[in-house]
Amino acid sequence: MTALDVWNKMRGQMKDIDLGTMVLHRMFELQPKAKDVFGYNVSEEVGQAQTSVHALSLVCLFDSIFQMLGPDIEFAQTMLAQIASKHKAMGVAPSFFPYMGQAFIETFIKVLGRASLPDNAVEAWEELYETISNEIVRNILVN
Repeated sequence: MTALDVWNKMRGQMKDIDLGTMVLHRMFELQPKAKDVFGYNVSEEVGQAQTSVHALSLVCLFDSIFQMLGPDIEFAQTMLAQIASKHKAMGVAPSFFPYMGQAFIETFIKVLGRASLPDNAVEAWEELYETISNEIVRNILVN
């Protein structure tokens, strides 16, 4: 099973907004400081609104990345550099990225069940996420 297989399975199980929200809420549990980036330090209402917007953007981002893998890798790198710029402007710390990766895996396991995710599927997703997040973090630190 590939990372794309896991992604498609997840998308078949729930709405995009619900998937993104579930991942973000798990990340907030793992790294509560990340909530400030989403405006929870302003108010709960602002935080919830920003979380909804970012939840959908998160799912769209990974859809785009899966579509660009392979022949469009240079375009994907350009897109990730732009995402890094936005993340840096929002105050996203590079240290938050491992928590997001963990939140994805834990969300997949919670929704699909550990038995339906062979080790190679989890490893494929971890490798993909690490590659993506490393590129974003590299751009945050360089620019």
